[in-house]
Amino acid sequence: MGELLDRNLQRTILGILSEGYPQRTVVAKAFEGGGNRLDVNLAYLEEHGLVSVHWHNGREGRTPMQASITAKGLDFIADDGGLGAILGVVTVRIHGDTLRELLISRVESSGEDETIKAKVVAKLRDIPADALGTLATKALDASLASLPAVAAWMLALLAR
Repeated sequence: MGELLDRNLQRTILGILSEGYPQRTVVAKAFEGGGNRLDVNLAYLEEHGLVSVHWHNGREGRTPMQASITAKGLDFIADDGGLGAILGVVTVRIHGDTLRELLISRVESSGEDETIKAKVVAKLRDIPADALGTLATKALDASLASLPAVAAWMLALLAR
């Protein structure tokens, strides 16, 4: 079955159906001589919610009669992820105590001297929640700023 799945054909199907959106496309006209390979790829795209297919159940099995691309299918072929990318944004809120425990855990598992770790942990336990948020933001900024150095380190390591 896996050899029947064809990414190029799937792209073609989505492209043709997107041109007819929001109308249904007559499969026999749009995809002449498609056969089993077309049927398998239409079914696969339908199972993933990218297309909607009206099937005819005949003596010789199911035959796709009409098909249309779904909103999810349009978003899939959009370079920017489409409206689904905008609507799918998730906001993560971390409770102050959880953030505090994460930072303390990181400090305790570091290779620093025990006296330094104890001082930092004590400060983290005493710091107010709003200051903790600012600290976490600054830590994130610092880690993102060192991404180029990490990327260079990885490239050097992989080049060996």
